[in-house]
Amino acid sequence: MKVLENNNRLQDGYYGMVINLFSCPDQMFTAVDETAGMKLFNHVVETDKIATELMAELNRRKLPGVFNFMPLNRIRPRQFDYSMVDGQDAFPIIEKLEYEEDLEGIISFVFGKTLVCRNMDTVVRLARSSKLDCITLDGEKGSSKGVLSGGYVSLERNKMANYDRYQLAVGKLGDVTTEIEHYEGEMVKLEQEMVFMTKEVEKFQNLLAKNEGSLSKLIADCKMMMESGEDLKKKCVEEEQRLGEMTTDRKLMEATLSGLRTELDVDMNSQLSLEEKNLCEVLVKKIEKTKSGYKKRIREKDELEREKFAIESKMVGMRKDEEELCSEVSKLGKRDREVEKAKLDLDNVTEQMVKEKERLAVAMAKECKLDEEVKSLQSEEERKEKKLSKLKETLGEDSMNKEKLFEKKIHLQKSIQKLSQKVNSLGGVQPEMLERYKNAKRTLLGKELQKINQKLKDFDNVNKKALEQFVTFTEENERLVDRLNQMTEDKTRILNMINVLDTKKSEQILYTFKQLYKNFKQMFSRIVPGGRGELILTGETVGLTDADRMESATGLTTSVSFTGDQAMKNLDQLSGGQKSVVALAFILAIQQCDPAPFYLFDEVDAALDIEHRRAIAAVIHGQAGDAQFITTTFRPEMLRHADQCFGVLFRGKASHVVPVTREEAENFVQESAIQK
Repeated sequence: MKVLENNNRLQDGYYGMVINLFSCPDQMFTAVDETAGMKLFNHVVETDKIATELMAELNRRKLPGVFNFMPLNRIRPRQFDYSMVDGQDAFPIIEKLEYEEDLEGIISFVFGKTLVCRNMDTVVRLARSSKLDCITLDGEKGSSKGVLSGGYVSLERNKMANYDRYQLAVGKLGDVTTEIEHYEGEMVKLEQEMVFMTKEVEKFQNLLAKNEGSLSKLIADCKMMMESGEDLKKKCVEEEQRLGEMTTDRKLMEATLSGLRTELDVDMNSQLSLEEKNLCEVLVKKIEKTKSGYKKRIREKDELEREKFAIESKMVGMRKDEEELCSEVSKLGKRDREVEKAKLDLDNVTEQMVKEKERLAVAMAKECKLDEEVKSLQSEEERKEKKLSKLKETLGEDSMNKEKLFEKKIHLQKSIQKLSQKVNSLGGVQPEMLERYKNAKRTLLGKELQKINQKLKDFDNVNKKALEQFVTFTEENERLVDRLNQMTEDKTRILNMINVLDTKKSEQILYTFKQLYKNFKQMFSRIVPGGRGELILTGETVGLTDADRMESATGLTTSVSFTGDQAMKNLDQLSGGQKSVVALAFILAIQQCDPAPFYLFDEVDAALDIEHRRAIAAVIHGQAGDAQFITTTFRPEMLRHADQCFGVLFRGKASHVVPVTREEAENFVQESAIQK
């Protein structure tokens, strides 16, 4: 209920509807439905205060419908007697219900007065004898007030079955709702993943475009560098060729120079002519010019080598850039593959989302269908409940009409019986009269009837019921005579039984007396060595048989002698200790006839002397195998044969019983004797 949300106290005090508080077999649905009726949908709460608060909340929210509350503190279930119910033909309906123990009161209040019977005959019989409502498994009822109702009960109108179907539909709706929520959560996750993947794809695409631009620029730069490298290589080759030529020229010139220097060492003026001198000067100038050219070529060579080294270093850097570009290209290829894979994953996720949307649409359609089914079931249930209430009203009216017709039928049957008795009392009609008035008209018959009635007036003072009374009294007389004979026979039989029982009683009493007489005599002689003891019946017993003596006896007394040679004495002539001995002998003699489970003796040896105490202790020890003897004593003789000793101590204004050893008990007894 929405009313219970955010209110823990109301939630703790609300138990639910009655139909939710128990379970039963399916075959009991009809009986339970017909027994409880609309009480199945009453709301059970802990107290009437909680019911009042719930009603106020319902009124505040203006919720439609009727709400009936059953407070547990106001329910006083009755205790019903099921002892007369035979388990074969009937059983209490509450025995087939399963519920929690703390809800027994409300279940007993609703179902405690109802019995489930095998058939309608059992319903009629038990409803009359047990004063309980009875019902069959088919829904035929008989109340303790005598009202019978029944008929065909359709399962479609059964509230228990309809509520089970409703609960099943609600459970399915909850499962579908949970599944829809699960799929919605999955869709949200997939959408989030799709957004993330879309962002990643855009990021990769932007990075790819950026890298493609950088790659194209680097490729163009690489091509330019390669072209420049080729040009530089060609220049280097040309310069190397020129360098080789210049080296060759340099060597030739060095050889020529060395020859010329050799010649210079010789005095040329005397040997050279003027032409040769002029030629030598020209050659010297040419040599100087060649040296300057050589130096210039050397400088050009150095510059070319520097340019070569710069170009080679630049080419090394360009190779590194090329390798980096290749790695970037491979990375871009790998990213392209990742982008393609991401696109494929995105396509798969998109397809999966489409499928999930289709499944969600199917689930939503299924939910709508289930909602429509639940609404139709609820409307059908309300319609059937209204129809059921109308049928119950009609059934109540029909039951009242049926009772009236039944009473009228009984009244008419009694009238028919009385009229039949009157017709029989008139006697049979003579055949001649029938033939005579067979074809007579009604007017003629009316006139004849008037004449006969006029004649009958002369006999008004005559007792017309004399014959009927004679027959009735005769039958009553015969019935009373039969009853008298039966009672006479019963009296004779009862008297014979009384005589037999009296005889058996006398025989049993006589047998018991003889056994007790024998046991008392033996027991007294055991307690008092050399003594004699007898049991004597009081009353007039002279000259009578044993049975007659028992019948005429008025009591029982004892006659004892403690020495054997003295005269027998009765109880009035004995001392207190002797009376205790006789009483103990009598009790122990009875114990031999009819043993009891245990005996409690409270200081029975207080007034006895040592010999008698020893004898009593020995006798009790001898008979302890057939019974348990519990004795209290302040004498040591009883302790010698005791199996277990207990001491009673007074501590803290209270008595305490504690087990003690025999030595401790004897010391306690001796200390008590010294204190006395």
